[in-house]
Amino acid sequence: MKNTLSRLLFTLVNIIFMAGVKADMPPPEYVQFTPSAAMGALYRPDPNIYPNPHIATLNMHRTANRLAHISMENMAARGFIILGMNPVCHNNEALCAPWENNALVVKQGIEYLKKIPGITKVVLLGGSGGGPTMSFYQAVAESGVEFCQQLQKLTKCSDALADLPPADGVVFRDAHLGNGANALRSLNPAIINDEAILNHNASPRFDTRLDPFNPENGYNPNGVSDYSDDFKETYFRAQSERMNRLIDIAEQRLGQIEAGTYKYTDDDAFVIPNGDGSRLMRLDLSIDHSSMKPRKFLKNDGTIEDCCIVSSVRPVDLSPESNQRFWSGTRMLTLRSFLSTRAIRSTHAMTEIDYCSSNNSTVCNVQNISVPVLITAMGGHYFLRNSEIFYEAAASQDKDFMVLEGAVHGITPCEACVPGGYDGRYDNSVKNYYDYVANWINERF
Repeated sequence: MKNTLSRLLFTLVNIIFMAGVKADMPPPEYVQFTPSAAMGALYRPDPNIYPNPHIATLNMHRTANRLAHISMENMAARGFIILGMNPVCHNNEALCAPWENNALVVKQGIEYLKKIPGITKVVLLGGSGGGPTMSFYQAVAESGVEFCQQLQKLTKCSDALADLPPADGVVFRDAHLGNGANALRSLNPAIINDEAILNHNASPRFDTRLDPFNPENGYNPNGVSDYSDDFKETYFRAQSERMNRLIDIAEQRLGQIEAGTYKYTDDDAFVIPNGDGSRLMRLDLSIDHSSMKPRKFLKNDGTIEDCCIVSSVRPVDLSPESNQRFWSGTRMLTLRSFLSTRAIRSTHAMTEIDYCSSNNSTVCNVQNISVPVLITAMGGHYFLRNSEIFYEAAASQDKDFMVLEGAVHGITPCEACVPGGYDGRYDNSVKNYYDYVANWINERF
């Protein structure tokens, strides 16, 4: 409890400090939601410039802190009321069980915003893991609980998600395909004894032929790795095989719980060693390095190029140590949080994913959204192709896709993307991004 209060105090101090940067903006208002225990921070625009805002935005991630996120001050400075929310499983993914219930937190946020005098429209902001979070909410709000209770879903939502009030639009900021797909592509498939690890606390055993950090497989410890096509195909299929094994183990244990034959009656720890830090595209930059078609490219000078395939300028950012260490390479979950948040069925980690086997799937969710959607990708990160995939899948008749030049996942300039030292070439990334988002919203609402 003491640690929780300390983190909350730190967050509030940070919020107040940030608010001081914009002296004419009202200070953020802390919002405590009940009975969910979710937390929120409401930012309002300068009333002297925007006396009657009618559009509110809601920013929430799966687990991350959004009370002092970069979007808060930037959206308020452009005339929007914005509510940043932290879900119940803030900073603890194991508490996301079932993950689907995050939609009830989003519902509270929308209802809160709609009660503010003058607000007529609410737009969801989903960045990174907020992409599947917000797209899931909107898909269920538009399609009903039948969508999230389909037979193929690894976990199904409850009837408590019936009659969610829909938002008026969704903005995706460097969102990904879904946390299950993310976990799939991050698994080290060289691990061959998951059942012994989970059942008997055995040490991981490796098949070196599948080790992405083995120089014999194409790994370069001093730069960009170059894996053969054969290795990549074998690797991606082996990632799917390991994920499917993990799903089978988790489902078997959950079946025992439901039958009353397991040692616990509710859930259990589900720890996956070498479960993160093995995404091949972060080592071999030829993988998913660009869009497949010409796309809008928002350049640092504020102009938009709309003629060409757009490539990521991301650098290599993985090391063997990150995969082998406990804190950076291990997934610490429960049976239920794994199945609802970090699991997805597939036969190939890149091209043969059953996106609708999970509710935590941006690709599946956007096929059930009709309101306007803006999809944005950061040009200095590795989710560029991810964003294009769910842009192509989106059912909305009013959809837009843009890549921001030289920005990292968090929108700021990618200094590491410039060989030889950063020279300021991406300095306008934050301003350009929020100007584009604000214009897109204002044109529609």
